[in-house]
Parts: sequence; structure tokens; C-alpha cells
Amino acid sequence: MISKINSIEFIERLNKNTKLGNPKIKGTPFAEISISRETNKPFFGTFDKTKFKLTENATLFPTPFTISGEINPKSNTQTEINYEVKPIGFGYYWLKYMPIFGILMFNLILYTQSAPLKVYQITNPIMFSFIVFSRFYLWRKKNKIETDFKKIFEIE
Repeated sequence: MISKINSIEFIERLNKNTKLGNPKIKGTPFAEISISRETNKPFFGTFDKTKFKLTENATLFPTPFTISGEINPKSNTQTEINYEVKPIGFGYYWLKYMPIFGILMFNLILYTQSAPLKVYQITNPIMFSFIVFSRFYLWRKKNKIETDFKKIFEIE
């Protein structure tokens, strides 16, 4: 991908829009206990003159994805950016598989307690909607972080 700004401006925008820290912390359910509460910067992560690794700077609703890549100066007015969006292990798998595990555990508890069929008919569709929501949430967060990254750094 090509950015419309030069590499010096790219680094300056990284500095202006990134709170420094480990992006793996912000992409998990434990993001709420992280020390950094500064939310006026859209990204959280690490970077240097040639590489970066960023995630969304959110505490309440973490993004389980990182954008990691390399910065290659192309000309005085452009920078080549090679990046990829990767899932953050624990946070990604937590959101993807925890609702499924929750349904199985909840149904096991209902089964061992000999719950009536009506309880299954009410709770399982509600819990299934959590699975659908978590998949949509993952898709939306991945698209949002990539869109914000492209917008801030003027990437085509």
C-alpha cells in the first residue's frame, strides 16, 4: 500500500496518534486494568523508524486485532507501507469461542438440573444471538481499525 505522505510525516503522525505500550494488553478483556487510561489518541502500540505494531486505544470495548507492518520510504511525497491485520491471540479467541463454550456449559447445567423444555427454548436462541453478535463484533472491529489506520495515514 502507498501512503500519500512521506516517511518523516508518517512517523510524526504515528507519534501524534499513538499511546506507547504493548498492544497485546489492549486487545484482551484485561484492557480495563491497564494503567494507561489516555484515550485521546486513537492507537496504542509500539513503533520505530521502520516498523510499527498498533491496536485501537480502547479500554471498555477492546479491539482484538493489531496492525503490524513496515515503513519503506518511496519518494519525497510517498511512503510504501506493508502491513497486515492480525488477531491478538487471547482476546480474539475469547470473543470467538467464549459464547460457544458458554452455551455448552449453560446447557450442561440445565440438563443436570432437569430443567423443563421451555427453559431451553427461551435461553438457547438468546445465547445463539450472542454468538452471532460476537462474530459481527469481530468483523466490525477489524474493519474499523483498518479504516481508521488508512484514513489517518492517507493510505490508498
